[in-house]
Amino acid sequence: MNKFTLLQLAPIMFCLSAPVLGDDDFPVNIGGHVRLNYSYQDWPEPELRDGFGFESLKLTVSGETDEFSYQADYRWYENTDFNTVRYADLTYHVDERTSVSAGITKVPFGLLPFASNSFWFSINYYLGFEDDYDAGMVVQYERANWNFQAGYFFNDEYNDASRLGRYSFDIADDGSYRNQEDGQYNLRLSYTAGLIRGATTEVGASLQKADVLNLDTLDKGDMRAYALHVRHTQGPVVVALQYTDYDYDLAAPQGQATDRLALSAFDFPFLVAADAHSYTASVSYQLPFEFNAFTPIKCYSEYGSVEPDVAAGLRSSQWVNGCSFGWRSLYFYVDSIQGKNMWFSGGSGIGLNLGGNQDTTHRLNISLGLYF
Repeated sequence: MNKFTLLQLAPIMFCLSAPVLGDDDFPVNIGGHVRLNYSYQDWPEPELRDGFGFESLKLTVSGETDEFSYQADYRWYENTDFNTVRYADLTYHVDERTSVSAGITKVPFGLLPFASNSFWFSINYYLGFEDDYDAGMVVQYERANWNFQAGYFFNDEYNDASRLGRYSFDIADDGSYRNQEDGQYNLRLSYTAGLIRGATTEVGASLQKADVLNLDTLDKGDMRAYALHVRHTQGPVVVALQYTDYDYDLAAPQGQATDRLALSAFDFPFLVAADAHSYTASVSYQLPFEFNAFTPIKCYSEYGSVEPDVAAGLRSSQWVNGCSFGWRSLYFYVDSIQGKNMWFSGGSGIGLNLGGNQDTTHRLNISLGLYF
């Protein structure tokens, strides 16, 4: 993979910082980011606990006409040395209420567009239930306060479970637990209204059902998941809650445990409980101060817990406290992350008693991004 220095990226950013026009005046907007990251982790050996460096380069294209819109996002990650598509889809706007999107597009599930405010997202992201993109199509219909989405996804974005370097957390073939996504249905319904004076409340439910192909037996298992969510916005305060329940019934080879499966993203596979439920809760507050060239400062606290329903299960949790703000084209995240038996925070997996580090850990993460 080609690697870039900031000096090499400078002329690229300069050239791509403004919209351009394509053939027949079809708009093509080009943008992206360059991000640096500082991280301190208290669980590795002392000499490996902190570091500062180039994190990622992102390039995006988008555009729209009266009937069509499109968008694509591709990323290069330096710290894990891989590149990946995040999304790439085309949307046909049937009318003001109805649209159809196809390509590598967002899975309609739970709180949208995100369940969290922090740089590393909620615990559901690592289970594949937040900011997930797969290859398929989604129909969206909006009427008054209602929003309905129905989707079908043929497979993950690469149709290759052994490709571990990706943005979305998907079912993986890690060499031992060898499964692959093989068709998935999604339904999501939400209702948004001013139930309290001066506030907006969204309530919703989501359903997901999928086939899971075992690459050893070539038999199909299945999975189902559902979620209930609420987001309440009152002035500068936003409270978001979500309950998620999922269950995989795997067609594993004889003698292999069926209470776990491998997921992967960012080039790292790990095991998760095959049957569990999760709780996420967040509150954010936008500070009532205005500074020249600064976007408002938003601070947040987010907690997530995975409660396994398997004999070898062990609860995993993650608690994030942080703030984010922008200054001109720069955007900053400062997050303090505590995890317990959590893969992202030094644990061996999610929702399983796999040994290894099961203590509460701490990570300080500071992200500096130049967005263009």
